[in-house]
Amino acid sequence: MIGKRGTEMEKNSDWVIHNRATNGIEFQYMLLFILVFRILANRGEFPEYKDFADQLELLPNNLLNAKKQFEPIADKIASQYAKEPYSIWIGGGVLWGEVYFFTMCVLEEFLWVRTKAVSSAEFFHGTFELVEEGVPVFLIKGVGKERELDNRVEEFCKQYTDKFEVIDLMDYPLEGIEDKFKWILSPTISSTLLVDRVGRYYEKYTGHKFGDVRYYKSVDY
Repeated sequence: MIGKRGTEMEKNSDWVIHNRATNGIEFQYMLLFILVFRILANRGEFPEYKDFADQLELLPNNLLNAKKQFEPIADKIASQYAKEPYSIWIGGGVLWGEVYFFTMCVLEEFLWVRTKAVSSAEFFHGTFELVEEGVPVFLIKGVGKERELDNRVEEFCKQYTDKFEVIDLMDYPLEGIEDKFKWILSPTISSTLLVDRVGRYYEKYTGHKFGDVRYYKSVDY
């Protein structure tokens, strides 16, 4: 769909608007991938664009499979931690934005769950001093070059808290997609697992519904 019809899709605004309304943030990523990497290709900076775009067709089914695989894990995580008074969420490299978005816009804004988001590169510059028994810590392990930092965080946290959870994106393979592209696409995996699955199960166990806000668009600020 994307590799062969990329140009048609990019021009078809009705198609874009319809799918933006009926798909999640993962679809927004796919649109950005088409746009940004096409620009780079036109500049001669991404000669692998055609292969990348063709393989992007396989992403939706891969994400669906990841959701199905992660479903019981998301339920378990939420049932254990949704009512904790505080938790730390860690992700590095291209995943940092996803972790930040999930903690601030989903857990804090939508669900009123108190969190701390930190990148794996900055974890040892302060936040690690808050890790102790009873403090939930979540690590989203990436597939790119920053994984070495994630491993360092994992080794530390395993020693100092009894509430440590690792969501390793390598456990959710992107079938049919070359390894050289997987780090680029990895934020879509973390998004579909965190926002679409963990967030929804947190909603279930906190009893707080998405969209029930005190202040957002409700008062002057």
